[in-house]
Amino acid sequence: MFSNQQIETLPKHQTIQFQPLADNAIWHVQLNWLLFYVPLMAVIIAVRHFNPAVSQAIATPWLLVLPLLVMLSMIYNLYSVRAKGVAVREHDIAFKRGLIWQQTTLLPISRVQHTEIHRGPIERKLGLSTLRLYSAGGMSADLHISGLTDEQCNDVRQFVQSYGDNALIPENELTDE
Repeated sequence: MFSNQQIETLPKHQTIQFQPLADNAIWHVQLNWLLFYVPLMAVIIAVRHFNPAVSQAIATPWLLVLPLLVMLSMIYNLYSVRAKGVAVREHDIAFKRGLIWQQTTLLPISRVQHTEIHRGPIERKLGLSTLRLYSAGGMSADLHISGLTDEQCNDVRQFVQSYGDNALIPENELTDE
């Protein structure tokens, strides 16, 4: 029989105990940013050096702004990665991120259709992985968690994949083990 009772006390999401990302996650983010900024600065300096017209348009003080922006983004990345956290609970996965615009995503495990583990060259070198969780109806990942260790990523994936199996076992059989 269908029932739709009023909920008097809502659960508090603030009670979620988020676990920080892997220690190497900051290195992954910093190296990715450096792989963007260093070639960009090299191209700007080379073009300025070999093209006198561009040299006059790009004054030397403007060249000092780019390294300053790199340093500021590195500092921001440090705090941004520290602000991220993941929590795997009985029936959902929670992921929080953001310093200025904070976002917490809760994805019910029962809605997950499939998972992917992604490992780029920098991630492989640092022993990290990215877990992508997809729910029904979408072409892109509903939850994208980068900065997990390989072991964490595989453990979460295994938990998500076996969730349906555990849901079919009566609760009293789970507690007898």
